[in-house]
Amino acid sequence: MSEDRIHWHPVFATALKLELMEYYPALEIIEEYQLTSKPLEIDILVVKKLKEVKILKNIAKIFKGHNIIEYKSPTDYICIDDFYKVKAYTYMYKTLGRKVDEIKIEDMTITIVSNSFPNKIAEYLKEKQKIRVEKQNEGVYYLRGK
Repeated sequence: MSEDRIHWHPVFATALKLELMEYYPALEIIEEYQLTSKPLEIDILVVKKLKEVKILKNIAKIFKGHNIIEYKSPTDYICIDDFYKVKAYTYMYKTLGRKVDEIKIEDMTITIVSNSFPNKIAEYLKEKQKIRVEKQNEGVYYLRGK
């Protein structure tokens, strides 16, 4: 049997279960865990087709080649899980190139749009993640750091 026909994930999962059997009361091992009930979707993707074009609008001054935008309605708010979700979507999108590292992480931005400034998240990012929140213009903030 050729190597590409062997289903390695179930074999590894079985070996892991056997290895950790004595810890079963403390562990739950779930194979092929479904992350979402519907397909994952980025709210808005802006692909900059001409790199030499400089965009002067506040919302897009930082745009690079691939720009992920998470939009929160006026009655919604940004929670820390939204921050991590949009980062995860960005990393997933990065892997979709036709070849390895085709979409460079340095050529990507994340924008989160909200009706109000997320004070709790800004504090969390400053304290726990060592990320600086810098005001650029009224209602426009950049995150600098990790």
